[in-house]
Amino acid sequence: MGEDRFAEGIFLMHTDRFEEAVEFFREIVEADPSDVEGWYKLAVAYLGAGRLDEGRASAERAFDLRPEDPEILDLLGGISSLKNDDEGALEYFDRAIAAKPDHLRGWISKIMTLRNLDRVEEAKEAYRQGVGVALTLRDPEEWNDLAGAIFDRGDWQATIEFLDFLLDLEPEEPSYKFNKLGPLSKLKRYDAVAELAEELVEAMPDFVPGWMVRGIALIGLERYDEAVESFDRAILLDPTGNEAREMKKRTLEYLKEAKGG
Repeated sequence: MGEDRFAEGIFLMHTDRFEEAVEFFREIVEADPSDVEGWYKLAVAYLGAGRLDEGRASAERAFDLRPEDPEILDLLGGISSLKNDDEGALEYFDRAIAAKPDHLRGWISKIMTLRNLDRVEEAKEAYRQGVGVALTLRDPEEWNDLAGAIFDRGDWQATIEFLDFLLDLEPEEPSYKFNKLGPLSKLKRYDAVAELAEELVEAMPDFVPGWMVRGIALIGLERYDEAVESFDRAILLDPTGNEAREMKKRTLEYLKEAKGG
C-alpha cells in the first residue's frame, strides 16, 4: 500500500503532521470513494491525529471495498485493541492470517494480544504455529523493537518479562539476552547482569560489548579484580577501544581505594 501518489501524505505522517495528512487523504477518497489504499491511509492518519472513531470508520470503508486484505484486517484489529476490545482484535488478526498465512504482522499482533491477555501459553503456541508458515517471524529485529518500545517507556520490569517471554520461544537468541542487560542494569540487579553477560561471552568469546557490560556489572558488585580482567579482554579484542581503557583505569582506582591505598 505505498504508491507515489501518496508520497506527500506519507511524508506528512512521518513528520507528525497528522491533521494535514488527514486533509490530504480525505481529498483523495472524496475524489474517488473506491480508492481502498486512500481509505486505509486516511485511517492511519486519523489514528496518528488521535481521532480513533474516525480512523475506525475509514478502516471499515477500506474493509467494505476489500474484505480479505490482511493489512486492513490487521489495522482493524489494532483499532479494536486501542478500544480495549482485545477479543474482537483477535478475531481480526485470525482473519488476516487466514487470508494470508505468512502475514507477519498478523502473527505478531495475535501473539502480542494473547500475551497482553495473559494467555501466555496460547501466545507461545501461536508463535510455534506462525514460524511454520511465516519464517521471518523468527527474525529478532521486530521483537527487539517491541522490547525497545517498552524499555523507552521506562518500565524496566515489563521489558525483562517481555524478553523472558521471547527467550522462552528462542532460548539461544543472543540479542534477546543482550537487550535484557539494559533493564537489569537499570534495576541495579548486578548479579543477574554479570551472570547473563558471562553466559554471552562464554558463547561468543569475541563479543566486546558483553565483556564491557560484564566488567561494569562487576564494578557494581565491587569485584574489581574480575572487572579489570573483563576490560583487559575487551582491550585485547579491540585495541583501539578507548572506553575499555578508561573503565580499566577507573576500576584500578576503585581497587586501590578498596585496598586502603
